[in-house]
Amino acid sequence: MKRMGFILAFTAALLLFPAEGRAQDLKTRALNIWNKLMAPDKNLDSTYVFQPFKGWNVSTTYQGRWDHVGLEIPMEIVTNSSSEQGRTVINLIDNQSHHVGLRGGYGPLELGFSVAVNKKEKPDRNISFNWLSTSFSLQFYHTLIHDSATSTFEFPIGNTPDRMPENASSASIWRVGGFYIFNNKKFSYPSAYQGKLVQRRSAGSFLAGAEFHHSYLTLDKSKSFGTMLLNLTGYSTWKFSLGGGYSFNWVLYHRDASSSRNIQDLRNLTLNITAIPMLIVVNEMGMTHITRSEEEKIQVHGGIQPNFLGRVGICYAWGHFYVNGYFDFNYHRFQGKEQEEKRLRPFLENDDAIYRFKVLGHLSNWTGGVELHYRF
Repeated sequence: MKRMGFILAFTAALLLFPAEGRAQDLKTRALNIWNKLMAPDKNLDSTYVFQPFKGWNVSTTYQGRWDHVGLEIPMEIVTNSSSEQGRTVINLIDNQSHHVGLRGGYGPLELGFSVAVNKKEKPDRNISFNWLSTSFSLQFYHTLIHDSATSTFEFPIGNTPDRMPENASSASIWRVGGFYIFNNKKFSYPSAYQGKLVQRRSAGSFLAGAEFHHSYLTLDKSKSFGTMLLNLTGYSTWKFSLGGGYSFNWVLYHRDASSSRNIQDLRNLTLNITAIPMLIVVNEMGMTHITRSEEEKIQVHGGIQPNFLGRVGICYAWGHFYVNGYFDFNYHRFQGKEQEEKRLRPFLENDDAIYRFKVLGHLSNWTGGVELHYRF
């Protein structure tokens, strides 16, 4: 197993450093990267944080997820003789799933895979990579979701909303996020989620974070979706957020281990609460819809909007085992400026009709899970 870890460090050195002198320095650089990753952190205050030996670990995971992507599109149809207002509300994704999976890693690095067990035909899948160190947290994940989209159409305003037929949808969601931990001497974020460090005394820290989010959603083109005004076939978002918050660990119970390698006597129960308000500074959305017989793409620019990341976790460590439970909440908003398009309505007899609309959207993710870990 140790050899496998060195191979990963060797590959990282191969990618990160230039070709000049690579042959003679590559092994040395790989060893330096590996040793730096796995060495105990000398800056940690041992009164507050205990460092078990950094080694291999494996985990079994259960995760319950609720993903929701929704749009509201107020609209106005203007012709030479009239002006009417309406709106459509579209639930692109309203998905509940139960994932089971495996994770494994060495030191602060972990790679995981999970699959939804409540969907037999097209199960959702999730791949994740985590790097939790004493100074920062970095997370990457990709989720593939299969669901059914629904919509209601109210035109003109005041009429009883019509419910449109369901339409198969799938979404590919990419997220890279992380934060810097300012009080990295006395506070250990991994204590409540990975158990690789152990919080001896209660402590907290301010955080500075960033998140990149991209999602791409497709709809079954064989069905007329949404409304006859907007036959939506695709939807994508690009978002980049910046912000800061606070995280705190409450140590509810602690009993020390004999040493960093002999941890049979270790017992610890730690509760964490983390809140990171953010602002979405890059907020782009694209929609693909059918107008008459061809597809047309609309790019919508959203302004600065609030975003929020929240997490609660609790971890109990006993010897080489540790179990943790957690709850995450992630929320994005989107509000585009008013757009104006001609002849978007294929059934209009008057080709001079103008369709004005605004796109309001939100994306939320609720996640709760339990994980059982073993540390070698």
